[in-house]
Amino acid sequence: MDKRKEKLNCQLRLIAALKEFTGPVPAELFTPKEFYIVKLQIISATLEEFRREKLRELHDWLSARMSRGSLSETDAAKFKDSLGKLVSGQNYNSVCAALSGSKELLLERLSRVPPLSVAEEEKKQPGQFKEPSLDKLTSDAYGRMGFDKLEQEAGAGRTHEEVLNMARERAAKFCAVANIPLGMENTMPSPTLTCIEAVAGACLRLLGRLKR
Repeated sequence: MDKRKEKLNCQLRLIAALKEFTGPVPAELFTPKEFYIVKLQIISATLEEFRREKLRELHDWLSARMSRGSLSETDAAKFKDSLGKLVSGQNYNSVCAALSGSKELLLERLSRVPPLSVAEEEKKQPGQFKEPSLDKLTSDAYGRMGFDKLEQEAGAGRTHEEVLNMARERAAKFCAVANIPLGMENTMPSPTLTCIEAVAGACLRLLGRLKR
């Protein structure tokens, strides 16, 4: 499978997972809470896989550019911009520090750097440092979908399963799931990917707060 088809396949699986997450619960297989957790784990893992694929693309692009000589200022700026969207701030600084070193060092560091993970970010405890860009994305979606009010309803006696079902319904509307096409013709627009990541982060955060 060529790289374009690999990327499209990953995107299709991501969209399909989101549509399953926001769809009906197969009662013979899962409780509503189990369904919420399992499908959200699939979405999170696929998002991480997509970022990992983007890092591989960036590695190939950088290797091709550096095979022609030193990076131009324009290429270096493009590289930094792309990298900053895929990894943590700490890993970004580690890789960019190698820009002044050898080609081999830079490519080796880039090949080892892990993708930023919304699931790992939401596992962090209150007070732990979170990546600002991803935290803001999640926080904005959390507020816009009214998940803070769902937390209050859970505290007032509504069951967790009812709250999580309501969260899935709101996620479907927030991302307009029914309108996301499934097809091999085009790559996913960046706003769609960002929306899915925001929904995943918000749904993970709600689950974590209900467990406390």
